[in-house]
Amino acid sequence: MALVAYVSTVPVEFGDWYRRESNVSQDMSEYTIMIQANYVFKRIAILLFLSAFLFFGCTDKSDDTLIVSSEEAKSVSTLDTVPVANLEERTFSKLRAAFPPPLLDENLKTLQTLASSDIYLEFLSRISKQVKPFQTFDEFLDTTPPDAEKKIHPIFKQRLPHLIINDQDIASFYELATIEQSMVILIHLRVHSRPPHLIEAETRARKNAPFFRWFPPKEIEPHIRQAFWKAFVTFVVDANEIARKKIQDTLHEHGQDDGLIWLAIQEPRILGVILNAFMAPLPPADFLRWIALEN
Repeated sequence: MALVAYVSTVPVEFGDWYRRESNVSQDMSEYTIMIQANYVFKRIAILLFLSAFLFFGCTDKSDDTLIVSSEEAKSVSTLDTVPVANLEERTFSKLRAAFPPPLLDENLKTLQTLASSDIYLEFLSRISKQVKPFQTFDEFLDTTPPDAEKKIHPIFKQRLPHLIINDQDIASFYELATIEQSMVILIHLRVHSRPPHLIEAETRARKNAPFFRWFPPKEIEPHIRQAFWKAFVTFVVDANEIARKKIQDTLHEHGQDDGLIWLAIQEPRILGVILNAFMAPLPPADFLRWIALEN
């Protein structure tokens, strides 16, 4: 019942807005049928929560042009001179000295500070081969990882064959999915309120996502939308399971504190997901409890 109560907090006014703007009249019963057909209780709750995406419209986001000065280009011209393995070891040593144990504290504040440190941002800029170094951890998280297209392109191709897939489609799907990963962590922990920072991020992602390109109101049948969002849910849930397994393995290999630093170095996007989830007023024990939860 707690998970259902969490789902019920999704604001319905967005659905009203979408139907009014797109002249699409949809009944929520189609989602009830879709959800009841295939998922156990936990996935039922997640599907109910995520199916709200169907009702959100948006305007396409224009491309931003990055203008880089010659000085900025020179500042990162040496990013490839250090082998990645050596760079990771050096970064670990620096972060370990700068952030002594314990790293697990209230709201993961120490990890939040680590993620915004100059040492860590320099490392992220180097491994990302950025022409313009990252100023914040969020800037890194806002970039789309190189392997995203390989993972996401088949979902669009199979579920929305009408779509000529572009970079914005991949980036929007990835952005929505990573936000929902943090939301689903809170669902598993039976947290009943959605943190304001996640609501804000989710709203922004929905506004930027090209939903009208994905689902032309008079061209896409309900079962096509349903199949797409099922694939989206599976992507999110599977990504969280991969993340939990990676966290478990890393902490088991290196211990809790050193393991968290290695996680930040080797899997910075997983770090982003858990920091977004645990910025809520949650004790560090809940982080360990989520890692140990069974699916």
